Amino acid sequence: MIRKLKIICLLLLLPIYLVAQEPSTNSSNQNDLLTGKWKVDLRPAPNSDEYYQPFLVKSINNNTFTGTFYGSDIKNALINENWSKLYFAFSTSDQSNDYYHSGYLENGKLYGITYCPNREFTAPWTATRD
Repeated sequence: MIRKLKIICLLLLLPIYLVAQEPSTNSSNQNDLLTGKWKVDLRPAPNSDEYYQPFLVKSINNNTFTGTFYGSDIKNALINENWSKLYFAFSTSDQSNDYYHSGYLENGKLYGITYCPNREFTAPWTATRD
């Protein structure tokens, strides 16, 4: 009887043990996946020619990051790691407009969207490691 109880306890605790042994997806691991140089495809339509611009995530500190996108410094950057994917948002600007960007990291690729209210413009984009 005691042997059966030990086996039952082991079977009940095994899933907890296995989950504890899985590689962590904590913030530092996900952040490491976002940091670095990216090549963003900003083509205006799916059948348009490729149009690449750089996206650089220089450093990450807690839920914020620094870097550049399309030649502009990143401002107001935030990261949300509370979901199964790493989500991010930030803004940039040029001489006359502010641009708002958001996206997520999935399977080593970035998926994003850019919005510029003054230009009545929004466009999806993707990025791969440069």
